[in-house]
Amino acid sequence: MAHTEPWSASTEPFGDYSGSGFPAELELCRVRALPYGAAYLPALYLAAFALGLLGNASVLWLLASPRGPRRLVDTFALHLAAADLGFVLTLPLWAAAAARGGRWPFGAGLCKLSSFALAATRCAGALLLAGMSVDRYLAVGHRLDARPPRTPRCAQAACAGSWAVALLAGLPALASRGLQPAPGGWGHQCVDAPSDTFQGLGLLLLLLTSGLPLSISVVCYCLVARRLHSFPHLGRARRSSLRIICAIEGAFVGSWLPFSALRALSHLARLGALALPCGLLLALRWGLELATCLAFVNCCANPLIYLLLDRSFRARLRLGLCGRKGHGARGSSSASSLAPDTSSGFRSRVRQPGRARTGRTAA
Repeated sequence: MAHTEPWSASTEPFGDYSGSGFPAELELCRVRALPYGAAYLPALYLAAFALGLLGNASVLWLLASPRGPRRLVDTFALHLAAADLGFVLTLPLWAAAAARGGRWPFGAGLCKLSSFALAATRCAGALLLAGMSVDRYLAVGHRLDARPPRTPRCAQAACAGSWAVALLAGLPALASRGLQPAPGGWGHQCVDAPSDTFQGLGLLLLLLTSGLPLSISVVCYCLVARRLHSFPHLGRARRSSLRIICAIEGAFVGSWLPFSALRALSHLARLGALALPCGLLLALRWGLELATCLAFVNCCANPLIYLLLDRSFRARLRLGLCGRKGHGARGSSSASSLAPDTSSGFRSRVRQPGRARTGRTAA
């Protein structure tokens, strides 16, 4: 028989780092733990940690390497891998908490720091993806007119601005998160302090750091797709580019949109703006547990996309691991394959007979 407990102000879904308990008027609702959640949620978190650590470290190593041409959009890809890596490093903590039924064993300091890191890196990832989409639109949609602002300094400034906004967006988590007694009288949970102010602020930040960057990305990629479809001679480069950028953006949207939508409903319920019966509240709790797990898994998605869809990345990775030289990489890059900006950020420099060696470009 499933264990039940009152839905009190300290009840918290596994790994739901951005939320808090429901208000006192909902205490009469009885809540059941997600079946087998304490078993498979930690396993998924640890699998995401292993894959994300290896994959994002490999992307950082390849993009930070001085070998090969560097494209402007590779700057965004490099910072995106750094954000995902920072996200990954917190997953063992949340896996341990999920394995203990949501009880947090690491103290108030790590509760605050890990919540801040998750909030900041999630926001940074969304903003960097939006920056990447704007860069692609400028490169493809208005290439000649947009060339002056597309400089390495502008790309670095955009990434620095994304990190600055992300760190500011993470401050409420640093201020509000703390330990509260867990249901049942033993242990503590890492949750927000119950406060309408924090709930309202959390809803506003959710819209600004998720909805706004997503809208920018969707608009830019729709414009890019329309532009590319008007040039059928682009052929294979066009198809490969659209496939890769749609996979990256689709993975982010598919991972974070369910969490964001359910998180918004949770904020509205806690603010008393949305009246839900006990059955829907239980569904919301379970949905948040599963959506949080899906969102956490996104931190290992981009390296897998590069590995599966980008032949240049695979070739560069083989060269780096095996130490082989003089073996060129073909195909389009995950970061910079949109024609006419077609050089791969993962492509190593190769001397070819009768062809002059070209230097790095800033396109």
